[in-house]
Amino acid sequence: MPKRWVFRLVAAAVIAVAGWWILDEQEPEPTLDTELLDRERRPDYFVEDFILDVTNDAGVATYRLRSPRMTHFMDEDLWLLDTPWLTLYPETGEPWHLRAEQGRAWDAVTQALLEGEVTIRRDQGPDNLEANVDTSNVYARPADQYAETEEFAVYYREGTRISGIGAEAYLDRDLFKLLSEVEALYVPADD
Repeated sequence: MPKRWVFRLVAAAVIAVAGWWILDEQEPEPTLDTELLDRERRPDYFVEDFILDVTNDAGVATYRLRSPRMTHFMDEDLWLLDTPWLTLYPETGEPWHLRAEQGRAWDAVTQALLEGEVTIRRDQGPDNLEANVDTSNVYARPADQYAETEEFAVYYREGTRISGIGAEAYLDRDLFKLLSEVEALYVPADD
């Protein structure tokens, strides 16, 4: 009697494994949509000496995006930018200037990726200190005056140099956070 139960259990296991293997083999392999690959990516328009000024509800400038050449792709709501220059206007203090080698914007230019080497600069004014940041590949939300990167970043001004990996910048609040491997150098001013 026990041999019959062992045989039945082994037979049931073999049938289950064989059935699973057969059903798994019948699943279709994922396929590439060749129509999308064959379709040529075409812009719907481009603009030389592109300038986009964005204001708030009161008509006050919040940011400006400039590029020597902007190419727009309507199907993707994508704006490709050559050497973009993004200027953010906080409520107080001097404007922030972000420059990159290349860039792209989407979602009606509410989001942007500044690609390659990126510089972030702010001149000293009565309400703010000078600020300089060198990094690369910065994601920005201009309307929120927010920028971030996962790359190496250096923040510096006279007498101060702070570097690290990854950064978040809340530019409307003058808050710049380095996220890891942070090193700082401070040189006191001579009196």
